[in-house]
Amino acid sequence: MRSTPTPGGARRLGLLAAAAVLLGMAVAAPAASAPTRAEPATAPAAITTPVVPKLDCSALPGLDLTAVPDAPSRIVSAATVTVGTAAFCDIKGYISPQTQFELKLPVATWRGQYVQLGCGGLCGDVPAIAPGVSTGCAPVNNGELAIGADNQGHLGANRFDGLWAKDDPQLRAVFGVTSEHSMAQLAKAVIGRYYGQAPTYAYYDGCSGGGREGLIEAQRYPDDFDGILSGAPAFDATDFAAFEAWIHRSNTDGSGRQILGRPKLPALHTAVLTACAGPDGLIDHPRTCAFEPATLQCPADTDTAGCLTADQVTVVRKFYTGPVDARGRNLYPGGLAYGSELAWAGWDIAATDDPAAALTTNAAQFGLNFLKYLAYEKNPPASYTLRDFEFTDSSYARLQGLAGTYNATNPDLAAFRKHGGKIILYHGWADQAISPFGTVAYYGDVVTKAGGYSAAQSFSRLYMMPGQYHCLGIGGGDPLATADLLTPLMSWVQEGQAPGAATLTSVHPAAGQPATIVVQPMNPLTVVAPTGGRGYNTGYRWIGRFH
Repeated sequence: MRSTPTPGGARRLGLLAAAAVLLGMAVAAPAASAPTRAEPATAPAAITTPVVPKLDCSALPGLDLTAVPDAPSRIVSAATVTVGTAAFCDIKGYISPQTQFELKLPVATWRGQYVQLGCGGLCGDVPAIAPGVSTGCAPVNNGELAIGADNQGHLGANRFDGLWAKDDPQLRAVFGVTSEHSMAQLAKAVIGRYYGQAPTYAYYDGCSGGGREGLIEAQRYPDDFDGILSGAPAFDATDFAAFEAWIHRSNTDGSGRQILGRPKLPALHTAVLTACAGPDGLIDHPRTCAFEPATLQCPADTDTAGCLTADQVTVVRKFYTGPVDARGRNLYPGGLAYGSELAWAGWDIAATDDPAAALTTNAAQFGLNFLKYLAYEKNPPASYTLRDFEFTDSSYARLQGLAGTYNATNPDLAAFRKHGGKIILYHGWADQAISPFGTVAYYGDVVTKAGGYSAAQSFSRLYMMPGQYHCLGIGGGDPLATADLLTPLMSWVQEGQAPGAATLTSVHPAAGQPATIVVQPMNPLTVVAPTGGRGYNTGYRWIGRFH
């Protein structure tokens, strides 16, 4: 990945600066020049007894929060609620101009930690905060954590709706850059007033769009959080929109009908596992797989659920390869991974082949909304469709105009490291939404920038999860597995216990699949080549798009 300036870079910074004036806050510089504090010699002492609030929950709407730095805010409501066995002060309000937020602060069980939750897709709603049931993390389930979330500055009909961004640089800047920093500032201010002390530790936990937000925090606001958990990050948001356009275009004919339908996916998935899975039924690394879709091609004049037509073979190859230009150069470091096939239903392939249904997939909706309303300073015409995007150098260059507003591709995490921050990235090897190969490529640049794998391990980890779909425990998997990565992150930050292998617990594994999956931290600089044949997940000819 490259970190050199790109055409339009000055213009991009100018747009951010203009948006910052509208917001009344500063847009942080890249991490290399961001203000930092010296890494502490010793970590703050953990709070062993619960902290008693200094204010009654009902008094919080009366707080004056209009002068909170980077987050002038008002609390609209505050009421005591019970979640599980713990009581929380449930606080709702907004950060100027219109970022809605919610905080749940333990009434009698808080021990000094704050966790901020990310929001996926294009957000537009405040993620549900359910401290008693959200994860297997004991402090969460015990009601020991203060938890907050926000809607990234806008309302949306759903998380693929981008109309709110049409011709609005202010809302774009809040969504892309400042919302999570503002939320962190507001949360710390409210916590300080409510308990009489600031959080001892602050954490960020997000996946997909939330994973991107976590990286934005590490890169642009390195002092906001002590620990960041970034899952399946959509960190290269502009090129991800183009990736989703490629998926949609690859599977539609000239009439807009799907070429590859859902009935073909089980046979395709079985063939891939037969060719590439190990004795435990898992594909431990998709790049060791050289499955050739043509081996599943139907005999002439035949079309059944157990085989692929010639046109469908072409679609599958395009899915696995990812975007390429007319000369066959990879425009992204890989496509959809081997093992993700069953999860293409819904995200990449609609329920029917009706032309109207093809645009209902998550891939099509995200790609169209981002390219139509967020990607360019001047929006395309209302008639714009995914057919209008061209997979050329010039089209990708145009996407860089606002890349600085949305993308979290800077591999220089030196300021976050100096702050004492720890970050864990994770991604499912069978992610049907965001290609896992991009995360491996990005972390490879992080490792190189940090001075090598050993140096990077002092503050970061990457876990690649075999068989897992988009966002661990949420998007499913074959087998579906769950894991608690927040507890190891907290232990690393608070006690200096660096995490080793991560253990995933399988939910109803199929015959031959393991009940637990043990994943070691990945060294992205270790090249894994296909065992034979072409291999469509390689991305070896990728010409580079991260700036």
